[in-house]
Amino acid sequence: MDFNIRPLARHCAESGRAFQPGEYCWSVLIEQDGKLVRRDVSAECWNGPPDGAIGHWKCQVPLSTESNRPKLDSESLFEYFQQLDESPNPVQQQYRYVLSLLLLRKKRLILEEIVEHDDQQFMRLIGSTGEGPFEVAEQELSEEQIQRLQEQLFSNDRKQAA
Repeated sequence: MDFNIRPLARHCAESGRAFQPGEYCWSVLIEQDGKLVRRDVSAECWNGPPDGAIGHWKCQVPLSTESNRPKLDSESLFEYFQQLDESPNPVQQQYRYVLSLLLLRKKRLILEEIVEHDDQQFMRLIGSTGEGPFEVAEQELSEEQIQRLQEQLFSNDRKQAA
């Protein structure tokens, strides 16, 4: 059974006051109109769980509401993916492979099929607005290599990938 429970609210359900980063609060899960509803209550307004509560827990508001990683939009990633097309540099081909996986996840690229050339597998991809097709060689990357390539992607210093 899947439950869709929203993340921590930005405001106290009782007072309406905005939660502050690092502040402790209480979350309670209740049934309302046949649906599971999460209510987040500041510590000063918390009087314990209401009758019929399914569950409750103490939580802490994240110190930062912003992700430490900069957000990169799909179009910027796709443009960089296209720039790396047909690069003879093996590191850039690894980078292009990681980019293709990100773009598949963001649904900016669509996997058409897996093809094989000279005992090497390639993903044949098309852009979500009709670009391509693109062929990207499957790569065998270690966790460390993937981590390094992702760090380079989010560092805004893409020249390191050269």
